[in-house]
Amino acid sequence: MSERIRIHCGERLSIEHVEALYSEMENALSSEADVELDGGDVHYCDTAGLQLLVSLRRELQKTSHDVHWLASSDTLRETSGYLGLCSSLGLPATE
Repeated sequence: MSERIRIHCGERLSIEHVEALYSEMENALSSEADVELDGGDVHYCDTAGLQLLVSLRRELQKTSHDVHWLASSDTLRETSGYLGLCSSLGLPATE
């Protein structure tokens, strides 16, 4: 099993927190490892936050790495589902 870097998404996966997450994700990309995302505490997310996660996953896949979800909140899954991003994020679709 390859090395994994863990990133906690926090309670708000939104534009005001994207810069801090971007820094963590840049470090993860440079480490050439898979990324474990913990989105279990997300109570609010917007398109800027989700766009960052989609971008991370795409960049990881270019290097044969991927995102692995440790947890994803109902809010994260529902909002991603509404926007049609579950597949792009590697999340299961909500029913």
